[in-house]
Amino acid sequence: PKLRSLKLQHFLYVQHLTRESDSSIRCVARQLGMLPSLRELSMLPANLSGNLRQILCDLQAPLESLELGYCSLVPADLDFL
Repeated sequence: PKLRSLKLQHFLYVQHLTRESDSSIRCVARQLGMLPSLRELSMLPANLSGNLRQILCDLQAPLESLELGYCSLVPADLDFL
């Protein structure tokens, strides 16, 4: 719970949202929500276009740094950020 920085590589690649990928995103979101001290998050590659709200929604505090490699953001992602 005291983890401040996390780098995830090749952890989740969502090309088309399916039941399985939706479940995976929710699982990752819950796990991230269990890290109240998290301030820096790096996800490489992170093809999560259109799903940022879903994966970051359980964070307990704002991030100071977010790195999304190879991620095309859509307007809904930018609105969330």
